Amino acid sequence: MHPLIQINPPKGSEYNRTMPHTGNDKRADGHLDVLGAIPAEYRKAVLEQCERRVLRKGGTIWSQGEPADYVAFVMSGKAMSSYQSRNGKTGTTGFWCPGDILGAGDLGSSMTRMMTLRCMDECIIYTLSHERFNALVRRFPELAQAMIRALSVRLRWVAQLAVILETQSAFERICAILCALAERFGAPSDLGVLVDIRLTHEDLAAIAGVSRQFANTTLRSLQKRGLLVTRKRSLILTDLDALAALAYLR
Repeated sequence: MHPLIQINPPKGSEYNRTMPHTGNDKRADGHLDVLGAIPAEYRKAVLEQCERRVLRKGGTIWSQGEPADYVAFVMSGKAMSSYQSRNGKTGTTGFWCPGDILGAGDLGSSMTRMMTLRCMDECIIYTLSHERFNALVRRFPELAQAMIRALSVRLRWVAQLAVILETQSAFERICAILCALAERFGAPSDLGVLVDIRLTHEDLAAIAGVSRQFANTTLRSLQKRGLLVTRKRSLILTDLDALAALAYLR
């Protein structure tokens, strides 16, 4: 059964209430707010073509291998994407939050979903069929330009991640991933920077390309160094500069 709580027409003012980013938001973590990058009147026209969906925490937005016939804009909540290889191993490929477009990688020649997407919180997404999306791109060149920028930013981030995985040690990779998560989901805390995402050690290991046991050992080592504190399954990074120095041997 699809984990939808409700499906409603989009609310025109919801974007302004839930989206804190500006039109020039080129985040260094491989994401760009596509809707925030286009004029307000065009954004309103896009949202009017969308279907608003609310999904429960833990719900699946779509699964790898399913037909790919629409994209989605994240309005609130967080989602995690994963990929299962032919040998059955599954790896985490990304985290998505308000401002992100989901399914952009499926707009090319692929007719099926490349990845599985699950909600880490209750999520509100606006879905748009490929047919309607293509019509809007032809109507509003600014939307096409925003998509190109978003894909460029994402591709650059993926290339940087590939370099990290190929050139850094396992310990350095985990430190680098923690720094990236802090940049993406960091919130001020009394002890430092709270990584505001429920991430298991297995998730972290999958991103860094290490075993869960090694991830556990590394996190304990960082705790002993005073660089990491755990609180209710969340991570608090107490010294980002020192952690970055370990990640990049500065």
